[in-house]
Amino acid sequence: MSHSLHRFGTREDLKNDFCIYARCAKGVNRDHPGDKLRKILSIYQTEDFVNFGSAHAGKCYLDGLDAEQYAKSLDSAYGMIVNFYKKSSVENILCKIRDAQLGISIVVSGLIDEVVDIAHRCGLKPHTATLSLGIYGNTALLPKDETLKITTMCGHSLIGNHLVESVCDRVRLSKLTPEDAALLLAKPCVCGIFNTVRCAELIRCQIESQK
Repeated sequence: MSHSLHRFGTREDLKNDFCIYARCAKGVNRDHPGDKLRKILSIYQTEDFVNFGSAHAGKCYLDGLDAEQYAKSLDSAYGMIVNFYKKSSVENILCKIRDAQLGISIVVSGLIDEVVDIAHRCGLKPHTATLSLGIYGNTALLPKDETLKITTMCGHSLIGNHLVESVCDRVRLSKLTPEDAALLLAKPCVCGIFNTVRCAELIRCQIESQK
């Protein structure tokens, strides 16, 4: 799930940003996983999630993906991802998935010490850890940090720098609220890992710092 590992930001603004990916493995449990994935989707919805989706769905929950219709399509899927803002929600979800014993691999991304703490609270031992090593190369070509914090919430780079800057300008001119701006930016990210709660807070902080 490397596309959710490169979220840019400070520890403070990353501490409430978690993705959980349920993924079937080819040759192991990818044939006819629909019932198990539907169970996981129903578990996701028992907590206060921000967004969910997958590439095969073609759009995310915040762009109008209907949970019931999406569930029907999971027979031909092999994974799905959900985003949470609250650490407590992630802990509750992992405990429920643990108890369901579905045999599907579950990957959690976030600040590693927070994720490990959640796993231990659930009585789980992390199997593998993948870390982002940062940014290398000509970093002068990158957009400003405030923009990068937002664009990296879409790991497939479907949210452009200019779109972020344009939307922030509209918030600055009181043409959009930070929440409406975050929703607009979330729509291109079909996987559903874009965190609109964090995005709205980032935009609000950016506007306040420029006053």
